[in-house]
Amino acid sequence: MFSLQYNITFLSLLFAVFSIMSSVSSQPSYIKHYCNPKTETSNPTNEAANATYQSSLTVLLNSLSSKASQNFSFYNDSSNIGIYSLYLCRGDVSNSTCQTCISFATQDITTRCPSYKSAIIWYDQCMLRYSDVNFLGVASKEPQHTWWNTDRNISAPDQLALNALSLLYDLIANVETIDLLYETGVKEVTLSTGPTNSSGLVQCTRDINVSSCRQCLSGLMDEAKKCCESKIGWRVLAPSCNLRYENYSFTAQPPVTPLPPPLPQSIFAGKVYFKARAGGVF
Repeated sequence: MFSLQYNITFLSLLFAVFSIMSSVSSQPSYIKHYCNPKTETSNPTNEAANATYQSSLTVLLNSLSSKASQNFSFYNDSSNIGIYSLYLCRGDVSNSTCQTCISFATQDITTRCPSYKSAIIWYDQCMLRYSDVNFLGVASKEPQHTWWNTDRNISAPDQLALNALSLLYDLIANVETIDLLYETGVKEVTLSTGPTNSSGLVQCTRDINVSSCRQCLSGLMDEAKKCCESKIGWRVLAPSCNLRYENYSFTAQPPVTPLPPPLPQSIFAGKVYFKARAGGVF
């Protein structure tokens, strides 16, 4: 009896450990958050959100999570009492990753910023934002968060800086022609350790227009040039746009396109004959 009870207890504990590990591994990679951030459209105040505001915010965040579950990579919404919100998933992540990230973000942002009327949070895979001031359609570069790779600097920073600038400005130019306001690319650069393919990414929230997106990204590039020319990788985050540069590939690979099925064949007397139909061989 004791042995059976011990085994059940041990298995229950083991299951709990695996559940916790699974939950942690599925959580998006947190980067930064701000509660009541100062932006181009608002100044932070000390006024706390009341119960009505909190209730409406909960409904609004649930709506965002629901839209993510419907495979929307970007969505904005507002409540009838004047709460405005949006989320954006990184352009290369899968629908399931986007859904997981937004579902987690809607819970995490209220935990990190309880009783606040505005907040913004970034993860590696997505970002989420809400405010009692209408920011939709307004390109915002504040607040910014700059993050760079601290592993090491490089022996030829000028060379890497030129490569990064060339790649990212090309991506900013290309993003004008893309409905998703997202672009990524690869460019070869030679470091002291040898040639490598560096990667870049630029993206804007889709509530702003193409011109505002380009201006937003160009503003972040000005900040990147101040902080990160000697770094092997960096990113700059803002409410309406973000960009990233690394000396390795960091975007998710698109699914492999399956090879077409082999042509139907008939074999007779050692020779291969293709079956023909109207319009050609198949």
